[in-house]
Amino acid sequence: MGVSRVAWSEGIEAFGATKRPGRNRGNNVRHRRGSLVVATTALAVGLVTAACSNSNSPGPSNPSGSAPVASSAPGVTSNSITVGSLATASGALAGQFSQLVNGVQAYFDAVNAAGGVDGRKIYLKDQADDTGSPTNDTTQARNLVGQDHVFAVVGVGTPFFAAASYFAATGTPAFGYMVTQDWNIHPNLFGGYGSYLEFTTSQPDELFVAQQLHAKSVGVIAYDIAASSEDACKSVIQGLQQNGIHVGFQDVHFGLGANPTADVLAMKAAHVDMFVSCMEGSDNLAVDQAMRQNGMTGVHSVWLTGYDRSYLKQDPADMVGVIFLEEHVPFEAATQFPGKYPALDQYIATMKKYEPSLVYNDLAFEGYLNAAQFVQGLKEQAATGKPLTQADLISTINKEKAFTGPGLTTPINWTNAHVSAVPPYCAAFVEVEPGDVLKIVFTQKNDEVFVCGNSKDQIVAPLPGTPGL
Repeated sequence: MGVSRVAWSEGIEAFGATKRPGRNRGNNVRHRRGSLVVATTALAVGLVTAACSNSNSPGPSNPSGSAPVASSAPGVTSNSITVGSLATASGALAGQFSQLVNGVQAYFDAVNAAGGVDGRKIYLKDQADDTGSPTNDTTQARNLVGQDHVFAVVGVGTPFFAAASYFAATGTPAFGYMVTQDWNIHPNLFGGYGSYLEFTTSQPDELFVAQQLHAKSVGVIAYDIAASSEDACKSVIQGLQQNGIHVGFQDVHFGLGANPTADVLAMKAAHVDMFVSCMEGSDNLAVDQAMRQNGMTGVHSVWLTGYDRSYLKQDPADMVGVIFLEEHVPFEAATQFPGKYPALDQYIATMKKYEPSLVYNDLAFEGYLNAAQFVQGLKEQAATGKPLTQADLISTINKEKAFTGPGLTTPINWTNAHVSAVPPYCAAFVEVEPGDVLKIVFTQKNDEVFVCGNSKDQIVAPLPGTPGL
């Protein structure tokens, strides 16, 4: 797996927070130093990885019951590990970031229910809110490290990760999802799908969709927010054009929340039959609604963000033909391919029981992946018998060559995932069909959901260890 290729677009959701339906973010996360108020979930023990493996077998993390090796690391006691989170939970740019933190907390609940890691339970005690300000992002990071003395920051969700360099300088392990290239290079920063953002790695997936749909004219729309939307869609345009796909319309300077009618009429005039969006979900939906209103039926829309069933509930008719590109096993695999992806089955069952409103929330899911990576690193480090330190945790994770979530995403090789985007680049595809149905499409042999491409935009086999193989 290369790196998070569409994760950048999740951060764009922050820019449309005021328009998103059915959200109650403000009650979930308080400012830093508030008490723990995230809605928690007791995830099944089977979702927790065994030491030095991607296994999802149940069982306590310290079966011998022996006392953990003493540690002088910040936030670590004989029976606990204190961590923090750093998300944009309020302000004009607030989005679903509190739900990212919910996913982290849910995983920690499962770990703690099983006895913790090496006899220590994990507490997400300090939840920092940067309010979408780059300056405040760094200030809150300094508070987490200098005042709260957290061991790590698990649950970084912000459109402006100004604190990246501070965490790098202090050697603080940080786990979150990538929106900008601030994550690149630093060995202590761990994104959900890798930590080297390279926009061109999505080109094989977008080309594949265009070829499968026999697209003759593609429309592309993005915001003029460099490196968050504009740069990503410029890469989409480049990838399609260099492979002979006609891009009939492009607008990489669309205004957040603007009326899309003019762009839709221009796409109609260009006979666009496939639309690719690098915008957030509510603007995606507005474009789709405008296309139907103007007679552009039968056009497939490719959303790089907005994999959220609340949109489908809001306007199912106008979403028919929407295709989502995902870097994890899609939620629909549990019913479409029963028993094929047991880790997803377990995840969904547990979330339905304890947090039904977040079962199909992509950012909560990614927060879960962040926590799973952190916990696996703790277990691998504990297996060495050495005292727990931040530096050793970072070093341990960076030796992992096939982290899968476990069983939920294609393998991440942390020996190179900070400094390069290494193929194959994989995605799963989910399409909205008539009748309010979401279906995984373009599946491969034996119901494999991932389609993988190389740097030459050729479809290749997934790596060994990919879920479903």
